[in-house]
Amino acid sequence: MRKLLPLLLLAATPVWAHPPVASPSLSFLPPEGQVVDLLAQDPGVRRAGAMLTAAQAEARARAAGPHEFILHGEYVTRATNLEGRLDEWVAGVSRGIRLPGKAEADSRIGASGIAVAENGFGDARHQAAIALKTLWIAWLVAEGDAVQAEAEAAAQERQLSATQRARQLGQSATLQVEQVEAALAQARLLAAQAAQARLDARMTLQRSFPSLTLPVSPPAMPEPQAPPGDWDEWRAAVLDDNHEIKMARSEAERREWLARRARLDRFADPTLDLRTFQERSGHETGFGVGFSMPIGGALRSATADQTAAEAAAASVAARKVQRDVEIVADRDVIQAQQGLEAWRQASVAAKASAAMTARMQRAYELGDQGLTELLIARRQDYDVRRSEARARAAAHAAILQLMIDSHRIWGLGDEG
Repeated sequence: MRKLLPLLLLAATPVWAHPPVASPSLSFLPPEGQVVDLLAQDPGVRRAGAMLTAAQAEARARAAGPHEFILHGEYVTRATNLEGRLDEWVAGVSRGIRLPGKAEADSRIGASGIAVAENGFGDARHQAAIALKTLWIAWLVAEGDAVQAEAEAAAQERQLSATQRARQLGQSATLQVEQVEAALAQARLLAAQAAQARLDARMTLQRSFPSLTLPVSPPAMPEPQAPPGDWDEWRAAVLDDNHEIKMARSEAERREWLARRARLDRFADPTLDLRTFQERSGHETGFGVGFSMPIGGALRSATADQTAAEAAAASVAARKVQRDVEIVADRDVIQAQQGLEAWRQASVAAKASAAMTARMQRAYELGDQGLTELLIARRQDYDVRRSEARARAAAHAAILQLMIDSHRIWGLGDEG
């Protein structure tokens, strides 16, 4: 049953710190149910689930305490000149007793350890979600680049055929044919590079998430949209529901209780020993109580000092994590805002470039523009369209990062 806990956490009905978000701009992503399954199968998440099981076992061990009943005994047979052979034995049981305060400290240490592992489990799912987002968008960008490069090469091939026919009719010079041939060679080079990048992106995505079934036709990325709500609310959501902060605070708490436990351990636990014995083949019997207690010295004092220093370090680390996550929250909002604005500008530029290229094509066909100008315009239009595609992808990536960091998609919210 304990081994199934991480899976039960995924299957349980969640109580969201912030409700999941729905947006038309998320339509190009895999279905949420499939993503939840992918995250559960991620090696990092499975490792974190095992660590959670280990933390729960450690908590049970600490609750039970470090002491166990110890049975001990001794049998001796001896001979005397007067009484002959005598059988003698001693039997007993002993157990250490935790001094006041130590059981509570052990319980708090175990509970804090579970909290650390639970947040580690959540953070592992978070990191797997980021990896899926990054690789998915990289694959779509590579697919789009390949399609665009292939279309550009095909357009240059058509232009070369038209220019060669014009030369045969005496309407074009050999230099113009060579210009188009050079443009076609460049376009084919870009198409080959894009094809290689497409294969690499697809392979990386499938190797990283083996159970992910990629669609035959890659989904088109829609126009990115700002997430619903206020930007300040999104920033607050990142800070309010952050596993790194919770994990660091839980670790600081665990270290503090370990330090308290070490201070209490400067006074060692006593051991109570109950024993019974028989001597001279039963002529003498008895019952006894024993008591022992180590005398703490330099070792216990040094251990207490060490754990106190480690607790102080963990407290400082937790404050640093808080500061770092505040930077991440600010950066998430800034990148989402600026990513949307950059895409808007790129979209305007792409539309203007497309219109200009169409006019250049008509002017070339009417003889008002030369081939050189047309080829330059086409090359510029290709670069602008590719920049728009990248800006679109960057805007989606920034918005998704904000949603992932605030646990508003893919079941990343805290679970009760």
